[in-house]
Amino acid sequence: MRKDIRAAVCWAALLTGLFAGSAGAQGPSPISRPGERMLVDSQITLGVAYPPISNKTFVSMPGMQLKKGEVLPSKGVIGKLGMDRMLSLRQFEFASGARSMQYPVIGMMRCSNFPDTGAFVKVIASKTALRADVKAGTGVHTGGYLIEARRDIGARQTVPTVRVVFAEKYFIFSIEEAPPNTAKPQTAPQPVLMIAQEQAGARDREIALEAWRLSNASVREGILRPSAQTAGPHPSTPAAGALGAPGAPGTAKGAQ
Repeated sequence: MRKDIRAAVCWAALLTGLFAGSAGAQGPSPISRPGERMLVDSQITLGVAYPPISNKTFVSMPGMQLKKGEVLPSKGVIGKLGMDRMLSLRQFEFASGARSMQYPVIGMMRCSNFPDTGAFVKVIASKTALRADVKAGTGVHTGGYLIEARRDIGARQTVPTVRVVFAEKYFIFSIEEAPPNTAKPQTAPQPVLMIAQEQAGARDREIALEAWRLSNASVREGILRPSAQTAGPHPSTPAAGALGAPGAPGTAKGAQ
């Protein structure tokens, strides 16, 4: 009887991690041991559509058309607290000349707001072009958005980005990470381009950047590569090297 109760408790705890938010994994999955992660087959079900965004400030297109109700096979990462991340097996290829970089079409990240919301933060691969030049080190308020750049970005230049969505808010970040701040070596990675709705608060920005870092770390770790489909130590920090522009040094090329 006691064994049955313990088994039921473990199974309930696992299901809580797998099905929280708007995505879940199918079928029984092993429970990870402390300090380790396990990868499981899962799926992401879209509760809403994610259409292109076009306004007088920028144009941003998802890597693939994402319709409400669509189900995408994914790879789930189970950590100490349950499901940590889910990455769609379908990837979008960002090309730059003869080089390219692959990125999950959509990912679901368990961030620090999860205990309050019970929902994952969505990270959607996209391409974005600004309608005006933005200089490095500047913050431009225009059309209800704040645009910040850490290098010069020209108008109509296509930038590989992700759209980070949660609680009816969204941010757009370049996949490319800015070079490390040598004056502040402990500073967390920052995107080269950031677009935020002006009404977004500091906490919203913090959560969005957390999801962006987890998503980039997932690509850097090669979770979708066949060689990663077995359990292994849960890395405490991402592998060294920032994600750069497609084909740049440090750019991960996760293949499916």
